[in-house]
Amino acid sequence: MMSATVIISLLTALFIYIAVGLLLGRHTRSVADMLPLIFNRQARVATSSEFSSSTVATTISLATVIMAFFELAQKEGIWLLWTVVTTSTGLLLVRLFAKKIWNRISIYDHRPTLHEFLGTEYKSEPLRYVGAVCTSLGFLCAFAVELTVGTKFFAALVPGVPGWTVILVLTVVAFIYTAMGGFRAVIITDRIQMVSIWLLLVSLPLFYLYFIVTQGGWSENFANIPEGILDFSYRPGLYAFLLGILFINVPTFISDMSIWQRIAGAQEDKTVSTGLLRSVFSSAATWGLFTILACLSFMIIKPQPDTNPLLAVVHVIGTTTGPLALIILFFTVLGLYGAMLSTASTQLIAVSHTVYADVFSRIREHLLSERVESRKELYISRTILIVAAVLSTILVQLLEKAGLSITDLVFAVYGPQLALCPLVITALLFKRQQLSNLSPWAALAVTAGFITGWGSAVYGGLTNNSNWVFLSPVLSLVVSSAVLLAGYTVDKFGK
Repeated sequence: MMSATVIISLLTALFIYIAVGLLLGRHTRSVADMLPLIFNRQARVATSSEFSSSTVATTISLATVIMAFFELAQKEGIWLLWTVVTTSTGLLLVRLFAKKIWNRISIYDHRPTLHEFLGTEYKSEPLRYVGAVCTSLGFLCAFAVELTVGTKFFAALVPGVPGWTVILVLTVVAFIYTAMGGFRAVIITDRIQMVSIWLLLVSLPLFYLYFIVTQGGWSENFANIPEGILDFSYRPGLYAFLLGILFINVPTFISDMSIWQRIAGAQEDKTVSTGLLRSVFSSAATWGLFTILACLSFMIIKPQPDTNPLLAVVHVIGTTTGPLALIILFFTVLGLYGAMLSTASTQLIAVSHTVYADVFSRIREHLLSERVESRKELYISRTILIVAAVLSTILVQLLEKAGLSITDLVFAVYGPQLALCPLVITALLFKRQQLSNLSPWAALAVTAGFITGWGSAVYGGLTNNSNWVFLSPVLSLVVSSAVLLAGYTVDKFGK
């Protein structure tokens, strides 16, 4: 019954997401309906509630949050609450800059991407290209991570199904509903994701309570939790972990293309400011509950080096007899794959938007105002999205052969993108004339930060040294900031 329930739950998620894409696809007639390029088109965020749900949904994925939390809980324990604090702080930072972001992009005759904004403000075409390439690589790898983890998770629950079949199905579904419905489909499925996430966050505690009641009571099961999981005691690598999380969570959202897409898709500034404030509290609630559930999972299962605790918990649910366990299993799997599919679509639409607007459009002869109504441009943007999905499928195979853990992949994918953060903050605080003087240094800062972050994470993963992995976002941000600061110093005092 476990395999059948898992398959039915996954098919339900696939059906819902494809249905959303097909329904919206009927009204997607131009590239402006596909991507948030101008106001008052289908590609939009309509309300602050949508903005909040979609923003929080971008922070929650199957691989980089849910599975990673359960994996990290074995080593870091209750220290995972630090991720809750830093994530909410990161969203609050965007909220504090929201008015400046809105005012700065409002002077454009269209809705610019993050990289177009940086390239224009610094008067640097190389910066625009380099930033776009770095962001696209990051999102492609993130999508590949989601596919990898989603495939392995399904294979562990339903043995006998070829991995390539699962990868193919998940990839095809992701690019079908995203290519058909575009940015609007991503926003709507983000809201669906949050519903499925809350069903998951209700279902798992219910099973925990059921297990405790039927398996010896609270005291006996609570004693199964290994020492150190529920206290703030020191453990090897703790400081590197805390520092890495601080640097990867607090600055990341202000330089995140997917967040800038949502700001660009909003129709008024109140939508952004109110939505971001709601996101701060909503993210704290969801991430906090995942932390508690990950730490308490050891009441039910014993830590095993080669098995993610969440997978072990789902196995226990699946092998428990009775209709309650099957219902909980259904909603648990629905929430997990809802998170995976929604995150995948966020990454695909971010890549499509970035490549189309920042790379492909620069070689076009016609202005954006002349292209927004063209169906040909819509087909081009969809082609870019499909190519991105295919490239990510290839990356899945490379990541599997590399043998990196989920934690390694999280820091390797998201850490290097922090190289954009100092440039974004500087662009929001300085005037264009000051920024143009930093033009060559800005492109160098992004490149150096990206290479340093990736190199640190990959080296740490391959040498099994977690400190280098955890410190990759720190190094990326520090190197990028140092290069930009050197450029400022030379400009100010070197004349």
